[in-house]
Amino acid sequence: MQLNRNIVQQVLEIAAEQGEAGFEEKDIAHLFGDEYDLVFHLDYLHEKGFITGEFTPGAYAAFAILPEPIHFIRGKITAKGQQYLQGLQQSDEVVTKG
Repeated sequence: MQLNRNIVQQVLEIAAEQGEAGFEEKDIAHLFGDEYDLVFHLDYLHEKGFITGEFTPGAYAAFAILPEPIHFIRGKITAKGQQYLQGLQQSDEVVTKG
């Protein structure tokens, strides 16, 4: 699986629009081909500290031989995520103007 910069930016933009209310899977599901791609990207954003995220089962808490699939429930953008989003948007402006 490969991280897609455009998807990362779109997720952060949606998260920023939702603000304190947060965002849910239904708000971003259309950006992804499948559940694995969604969890892959959201886990990246969560691990980097760009979003706070709530996953089930308990964000990998239940390691077993056959673990349950992990699902995203909801999340919020962090201050670090806001800064990263601004950097992505500024780099887009440079490319567009260039």
